[in-house]
Amino acid sequence: MLESFQVPKDQATVVMELPPDVPARVVIFLSPFAEHHRGQETVSDLFRNSSPFLPVRNAEGQSVLVRKKAVRAMKVLEPERVEWLYFEMRDGAPRYRISLSFYDGLDMEGYIVATTPVGHQRVSDVVNLTGPFIHIEAEDGVYLLNLAHVSTIRIVEEAHGDAG
Repeated sequence: MLESFQVPKDQATVVMELPPDVPARVVIFLSPFAEHHRGQETVSDLFRNSSPFLPVRNAEGQSVLVRKKAVRAMKVLEPERVEWLYFEMRDGAPRYRISLSFYDGLDMEGYIVATTPVGHQRVSDVVNLTGPFIHIEAEDGVYLLNLAHVSTIRIVEEAHGDAG
């Protein structure tokens, strides 16, 4: 009976890093309609809204509420499908190679794409206007990183060309 009141949800799989635990594959549920843009909700939409907890399904099939502020990073599987808006916005945008250091001593290198408005496309603009979670394109995939876990960001290579 209650199933008739449920909104159908798409599923996105991510590999979530919740220190000090080892990264774990979880399923996140996406609404077919986003609150602030056209089309389907994205993973980044869920991590940028104000609700402190997010329901996920772990590898054992259990529902778990995760405190979003505790998540250091997520590798997004099938990013072109579940982060479709980011891929649409990144076409033609400048990209920078950066190195990030986390408070726990880990480092990550990848590309940040300036999907911010023209005139606000420096790395400092992107991290200050886009957060708290930002997209990083690393060699092994697309990540959403929680800037609250980042201690420093170093520009390795200035913007060249576009992200497309």
